[in-house]
Parts: sequence; structure tokens; C-alpha cells
Amino acid sequence: MKTFNPQQIVGILALGVFAFSAGCASGPKKKEPSEKERVALYVDAAQAAIIEKDPVGAMQFLKSAEEIDPNYAPIYHARAMAYSMRKQNAEALADMKHAVDLDPKSSYSNNTYGKMLLDAGRANEAEQYLKIAAADPTFRESYKARTSLGILFYRQNRMDEADRSFEQASNEDPANSCIAYYYRGHIAVKRNQLSQAAQYYDRASSKLCAGFADAHFALGLVHEKTRRFDLARKKFLDVSQNFPEAPVSEQAVNHLKKIP
Repeated sequence: MKTFNPQQIVGILALGVFAFSAGCASGPKKKEPSEKERVALYVDAAQAAIIEKDPVGAMQFLKSAEEIDPNYAPIYHARAMAYSMRKQNAEALADMKHAVDLDPKSSYSNNTYGKMLLDAGRANEAEQYLKIAAADPTFRESYKARTSLGILFYRQNRMDEADRSFEQASNEDPANSCIAYYYRGHIAVKRNQLSQAAQYYDRASSKLCAGFADAHFALGLVHEKTRRFDLARKKFLDVSQNFPEAPVSEQAVNHLKKIP
């Protein structure tokens, strides 16, 4: 689906009105955008504003959309994202709940709401929504829901369920399952399967996941535990040099000092 920036949306809406009025004066009438089309355009503009880190602009577009159709669920999904950018988490949760209530079959909304609940420490509530999104074979981002479910199970010490969920996520989208591989590494460490853990951490820090500083550091720790000191030294050095602003950078430096 083509995405327009906010200025383009305003232009499209204005052009539709102009074309309609011009058509009344001369020639065949041009079709004015329907209410549904106008609402969708305003939401598209709001989403573009969010991408541009402009939550206030997004709110303005969404207010216009809500005035046209207050029962259009994507309005509240987008507004929840705008509230999240402003760290107004209670308002974000309320709007996401409203989006799900308006469209309870939307995997997109169920996934986002479940993730928000998980981040808010409300794991028991999050599980049902994440399961809806994870089970939808038509949802392109089901791997995200499965990853969130895996984190939920991991935090509840349901390790077998967590590992299965992370495995499903990585099977569905191997290239983008950095977090799933990272947590599978944690589970392998808990099971003292250090060779397997190293493989998972390597997958969590390779290719599209190369910017995942925590995964690089975790791999260094496994090398250190298995006394592969040359590899550990190299990995800790990489973390300290390539991710100096990351919280694990200082830890990497401390481990470097202790390696024989």
C-alpha cells in the first residue's frame, strides 16, 4: 500500500474538493472523496506524521478523522501510537483497547494491544490478545506476536512454551527474528547448552540483526564461559568500539579487563 506524507494527504483532500467544485462549473462532475476515503487518508497522514516523529501533527489529523467517523478503529490504533511517543502510556492503552473493541478480529490491533499490555507488566491480560494475532495465518507480522508471547512465557518461567514460541517466530521470519534468537540463546544458557546458545546469539547478531548490541555481548559471555578467550576478547572489543552508547558497552570493557 502506498504511503503518503502529511502534506500530500492535505493536498489530495483539497484536490478532491476543488475537482468537485470545478466540475460543477464546467464539464463532467469529478467524484468527491467519500467519507470512508477521507477518514482513511487522514489516518494515513497521521501514520506518516508518527514516522516523522510528529505526534502533535498526528493528533490533529486523527481529530479530523474522528469527527467524520468516530467508529473507525484505525483512528484509535494510530492515536495510541502517538500517545506512546509522548510517553502517555495510560492514554495509549485506553485507545488501543478501544481499537480492539471496535474491531476485535484485527490481528494488527490485537498484536499492538498485547505488546502494550506486556510492556506495562500486565502479562496475564496480554496473553489472549497476542495469541489471536499469533494464530492468524494471514497476518504478515505474526512473528512479532509469537516473539512477544515467547517473552511473556519466559518471564513466567514457562520455558518450553517460550522456546516453542520463539522457534515459531524464527521459522516465520528468520531474517527479522533477532529477539527470538536472542531469547532462545538465554534459554539454552539456562539449560547449560552453551554451544547451542552461541549459535542462537550469533544468529541474533548477524545480517539484519547486526546492530543488536546485547546479542553481541551475550555471545561474548558464552565464549568467555567456554574459555574461548580469543573470541570473547574480540567480541567484547567489538561491542565497546561499535556500540559505545549502549548500556552493555561498559560491561564489555569490564570483561575485557578480566580475560586472561
